Amino acid sequence: MVIRLHARSAQIIVAGTIALVFLAASWAALRPWLAERSLSRDPTRETASRALSLDPANHRIRAMIAALHHYSLRLRDYPAALAAYQSILRDNPLDGVVWLHLGKLYAALGRLSESDRALRLAAQLGQSNTALLWETAVAYLDQEQPSRTLDALTGLLSASENPSDLAKGYELARTLLTSEEMLDTFILPTVAHYTRYANYLLDRNLNDQALAVWIRLADLAPRTAEPIDPYLQLRVVDLLMQAGRLDSAHQLWTAAVQRMGFADAKAQSNLVSNGSFEWNATVGRGFDWRIRGVSGVAASIDPFTAYTGRRSLRLIFTKSRADFSYVSQLVPIRPDATYALQAQIRTDGLTDPTGIAVEVIDPDGHALVTTDAITGTKGWTAVTAQFRASDGIEIVTLRVRKAPPPPYLPPISGVAWIDNVSLARVP
Repeated sequence: MVIRLHARSAQIIVAGTIALVFLAASWAALRPWLAERSLSRDPTRETASRALSLDPANHRIRAMIAALHHYSLRLRDYPAALAAYQSILRDNPLDGVVWLHLGKLYAALGRLSESDRALRLAAQLGQSNTALLWETAVAYLDQEQPSRTLDALTGLLSASENPSDLAKGYELARTLLTSEEMLDTFILPTVAHYTRYANYLLDRNLNDQALAVWIRLADLAPRTAEPIDPYLQLRVVDLLMQAGRLDSAHQLWTAAVQRMGFADAKAQSNLVSNGSFEWNATVGRGFDWRIRGVSGVAASIDPFTAYTGRRSLRLIFTKSRADFSYVSQLVPIRPDATYALQAQIRTDGLTDPTGIAVEVIDPDGHALVTTDAITGTKGWTAVTAQFRASDGIEIVTLRVRKAPPPPYLPPISGVAWIDNVSLARVP
């Protein structure tokens, strides 16, 4: 009986000890949370003191109290904030965020040399912290120190690939520098940095400045043996075409589609880009097809119907009287040469005697050649035509054409598909 009582007493002691340990551990875990919660819900001097008494070693609470003394209109106390920041940094001198706030506080106190030292330490310690680098740049801007601002922004642009971070950095830098100075002194001369800045400019339709960046990028890339982003190349192709620099645009286009794996090795003689409509990424760009519907005509790529491959162009006519020529592309050619035009056309229930054709237009808008038109319901049918380009014609427009029905006939309905369009020089 005595042995059983002693055993039971021992069990009670062990259980009580475990419970006390558990309670102590729970309190240790809850204490920081309770302290931070009380301070965040009621930021007053009393709650700040109570929070610190609950967890005096809590680094986050000390930083929150320092920030309250620094930034709060109700609790502003610069000497208390300074003492708090300095106390935190004595324990953790590698805290870049605290160095940032200390630098701002020194600036507010007029101690600019100490502010500069603190902000430089913040930037050094937070080289991968884009938010800290941005705040450092803004702090220097507030002190009217443009060179230090630009140094911090350079760090920001080196640390981030996030478009919003890059845009903020570029926009602030552009308030301090001219467009020429941006390239000469600020944008790092690397393929990656030129690419990001060119995209930023193109997004904002700053086309002349984007071309200036492109010239530097195109000169640098071969010397560093680094590839250029083909999607940026496509954007520059569009820009060069708008500027009328078609030769340069076509050279760049050829390089871009080859790098993207879209060049058709089976038909190098075919001057048509994406004549089989298999490439999706380049449709609407550069020298690829421009595809647009109009009232009564839906134009799109059909992923399930093709003469060869998997895709083709599909036109759906629904009670249409449109003079349709809104699928086209520019094709560079050599003057004084003969060319053969070919295509495959399929129709289903196309209720119109004029039919679907493919034609080539010169720069003045005159038709150089038009294939036979296909109408009604027909399987894949080859259409061909030849023409000779006269002197002075170096680029033509290739387009799908559907003439409007005569006024005495009803509107057009039906479907047409076009595939395997080619234009080749005849030897």
